[in-house]
Amino acid sequence: MPQDNNMADRDSNKEALKQVEKVTESEPVFGEELLESEELQQQLREAKERESARPKPEGE
Repeated sequence: MPQDNNMADRDSNKEALKQVEKVTESEPVFGEELLESEELQQQLREAKERESARPKPEGE
């Protein structure tokens, strides 16, 4: 019986590996794409613009 359990573990590991490979084949998803609300997408874009326009402290 231990052999059957070991085989089942390998099968579940193979299935998990297939799922990970499938997910990682897709293009990266950025924060804006995860937001459903257009208003939230706009707020995020504006916040990023403000952050990039802010002067950086010396040493960074």
